[in-house]
Amino acid sequence: MACAFIATACAGRAGGGGGGRPATVSPADQSALETQRSQHPTDPDVNLRLARAYYAAQRYADARRALQIVLVAQPGNASARAYLGLTYEGLEQYDSARAVYTRLLFDQPPPGRPVRRLLDGRLALLTRKELQQRARLAIARESLLVRTPPDPNTIAVMPFRYTGADSSLRPLERGLAALVVTDLSRVRRLRLVEREQLQALLDELQLAASGRVDPATGARSGRLVGASQVVEGQFSEVAAANFRVDASVVRTSDAQIAATGSGSDQLRALFDIEKAVVFQLLDKLAITLTPGERTAISERPTRDIQAFLLYSRGLEAQDRGDFAAAAQAFQAAAQRDPGFSAAAQGAQTSQAAQTATATPPTEVAATVGGGGGGAGGEAPPSPNQGTLTNAINNAVPSGAANVTATPTSGGIQLPPTDPNRICEGASCDGPARAALVGTIIIIIRRP
Repeated sequence: MACAFIATACAGRAGGGGGGRPATVSPADQSALETQRSQHPTDPDVNLRLARAYYAAQRYADARRALQIVLVAQPGNASARAYLGLTYEGLEQYDSARAVYTRLLFDQPPPGRPVRRLLDGRLALLTRKELQQRARLAIARESLLVRTPPDPNTIAVMPFRYTGADSSLRPLERGLAALVVTDLSRVRRLRLVEREQLQALLDELQLAASGRVDPATGARSGRLVGASQVVEGQFSEVAAANFRVDASVVRTSDAQIAATGSGSDQLRALFDIEKAVVFQLLDKLAITLTPGERTAISERPTRDIQAFLLYSRGLEAQDRGDFAAAAQAFQAAAQRDPGFSAAAQGAQTSQAAQTATATPPTEVAATVGGGGGGAGGEAPPSPNQGTLTNAINNAVPSGAANVTATPTSGGIQLPPTDPNRICEGASCDGPARAALVGTIIIIIRRP
């Protein structure tokens, strides 16, 4: 699943820049720069300085126009391109920001590790902002969404509710949900809503902290994320077997329970319990599994329960935007089990997001500008870009199963088709502006 990550600690700062707003520019200085530009309207240096001033004043549309002038003259100006990405973030045009950052990652020569880490972090933060934006839009359009039948094979998984007294187990609310999402995604006929997308919605509805779990709440949440069914569950310690998990599948159309499953055993058998519950739910939904699907569902992400608990703590910290704590928990999980790939990936993503959050916008532009692509040079095109793009367009037909084109992190990212155009014109606004940047991002979901 893609790691999304969906409110960051610095989301409200200027342009989502992270570690603080850029240095302010006095109105007099800004006026002086505007005078200079009136005398030299296409001068890239003057326009770049003015763009920085506009960005500092949160005049993002004006900053974008100035940066477009810079990039017409200097398409390879990495510092200006970084500022353009930040400016799109300020405008909440996250798909354009994603396209700019992704293009920077594919510069030739390739950027150094600090730049890649910073850009990866900004992409992770973008995913989080996109999910928040999508959640707000879904809530605003709820009256329309309820009249649109969702895909009957789409399922969302709510965080499981812990009803016991041992607070150290509470992070399993996220961990169990992530595990169920992964297992159900092994079934080819099912389409899973990513855990982070549903979590962003619950946070926006302020339901995550309430601990409220009931069919009506689940049905509403499911409808808002386009799911026809929602898995809800709870777990706790019990006297006879120490640990018990109960789950149900709720239809979003009428909030009625379509299937139930339960299991209990020692805590060390957590994965056996979860697998048993998933198989019960699938059986009661009359879904016949292939031998390959059954084998895939039976796989364990790790055999170390403590590593999985640490991983669950990482998810909990990541959901609240505490990337430092998330990285620490994921790293600890990966250290306990070096083969726990989800923990290793979580650590890498959280570390990058922490770096991006802590880096002020001026430092972002300075780091990217000095890390590849040159200050004013032009990045050379790849000789195979056109051929590769045509091959991908021909290989992925419209509506292909298990292939989703979506602005989320992860998946396969292809080099851009046109390295010399970074949104030069105002027509870059709108849903298609990512295409104008020339970046194709394709997510291929494993069955």
